[in-house]
Amino acid sequence: MPAEPSRIPLRDIDILGVLAATVLILSAIAGNGYGFHRDELQTLDDARHLAAGFIAYPPLTPLLGRLSIAIFGISPWALRLPAALINFVSLVLVGLTARELGGRRLAQCVALLMSLGVGIVFSTMLQYNTPDYLAWALAAFFTARLLRTGDPRNWIGVGAALGIGALSKYSISFLAISILVGVAALPSRRSAFRSRWFWLGALTTLLIASPNLIWLARHHWITLVMEHSIHARDIRWGRTQGYWTDQLKFNMLALPLVLWGIVWLLRNARFRLLAFFFFGPLLLLALVKGRGYYLLPAYIPVNAAAGVALEQWLARRRAVSTRLWVPRAVAVAVVLVLVADAVALSFRSVQIARPGSAFYLYQARKNTDVADEIGWPEFVASVANAYQTLAPSERDHLAVLAENYGEAGALEVYGPSYGLTPPISQVNSWWDRGFGTPPPENVLVTGGELPGLAPHFDTCRLVGWVQSPYGVKNEESLHHQPIFFCHHLRGTWSRVWAQDRKFG
Repeated sequence: MPAEPSRIPLRDIDILGVLAATVLILSAIAGNGYGFHRDELQTLDDARHLAAGFIAYPPLTPLLGRLSIAIFGISPWALRLPAALINFVSLVLVGLTARELGGRRLAQCVALLMSLGVGIVFSTMLQYNTPDYLAWALAAFFTARLLRTGDPRNWIGVGAALGIGALSKYSISFLAISILVGVAALPSRRSAFRSRWFWLGALTTLLIASPNLIWLARHHWITLVMEHSIHARDIRWGRTQGYWTDQLKFNMLALPLVLWGIVWLLRNARFRLLAFFFFGPLLLLALVKGRGYYLLPAYIPVNAAAGVALEQWLARRRAVSTRLWVPRAVAVAVVLVLVADAVALSFRSVQIARPGSAFYLYQARKNTDVADEIGWPEFVASVANAYQTLAPSERDHLAVLAENYGEAGALEVYGPSYGLTPPISQVNSWWDRGFGTPPPENVLVTGGELPGLAPHFDTCRLVGWVQSPYGVKNEESLHHQPIFFCHHLRGTWSRVWAQDRKFG
């Protein structure tokens, strides 16, 4: 007989909230001298040009950014606040998923701590991974609740979670496929196909995702073209290598618990559907050569099950052992190991080092995201200095052309204080915004190379260099230092714009 739904005790929310608040605390103290990440600069620009979709991603992440900067103004802290708040909720949901699997206080805390490192890393910047992780956490929670209670109305919650995921990151499709396969493969779950609640859940997904689906259709599914281009680039650059070893790196000392959680799900007939949350995406991402971190949300039900497995094992030991201190010592040791894992990930990823220090250089070597958060105001200042070297006639009908989205986003944020006009770019959603009216006669080009520019203009010359602080090594300091001035495009801007669309 299905279990009756039960309210979640406030004491469970309290302890989980205290642990999850780690991401809020770290987000408040992090960012000592750091600026926007290059990906955030794109998100920030899209946040100020809201639409039902964007070339690089669905619309939810820019919407979150828009809400935050509308309230708190434009700053890295303000832009990242939604990430910290969402990851706080996601971590609480991980603990509550363990509760739905039968876990008590220890199981819930262990599940949350196993996910804490991911929550901390995802809170260091606003990116689509953050609402995507929330969507997977919601889907796991409602599925676990469905399996525990037998109440098919929870399919509405699962459908809403998948809809939120569709507005966050398109890899949620791997989870949707895995759930369908799991329901079809497990005889005890096939009755869901005859339930109106299952199909209402599917309809809920479509309704939530519909604004973006309509946008994609109107834009000829351009994001699929972009995804294919970026994926081919990642394979060419070797970014998809190490998919399997990444799973070991992400779990570190918690790996035995992860394996334990997987076994627990496979052996538990009631909750076996949740095993498809992990194995489906694991195999699908391996098949399409996805990057290792794409699988991180799939560990949510595994972590919840691991907490329950540990708690049940300790309960059995207490029942037969005369040494009651042994189970307690094991529980304390596990908690300390999981805290150590979270600290290790924070040590590598959270912006707590002074830029230019030995610690910062260590972090930059281990995590390229750190280097991509330094030097954007200096980059724009370099462009402004190059602009000042131009003759008055050369500044007429001039546009600043940025060859990548980080540079375009930085010029959008910091350029007005130097009197620079909004940039133009052929990358991602900037391409849709065009080259301006009337078309520019002169351009300052950042991120370009003279051999690629010279054939398209009457004249091109070097007018400046990008200056990067602290000896930071990123795309700008290593590959995009020259700033060029080019005069009079050969041909029409419309034709060049149509033929030279870029994705990044």
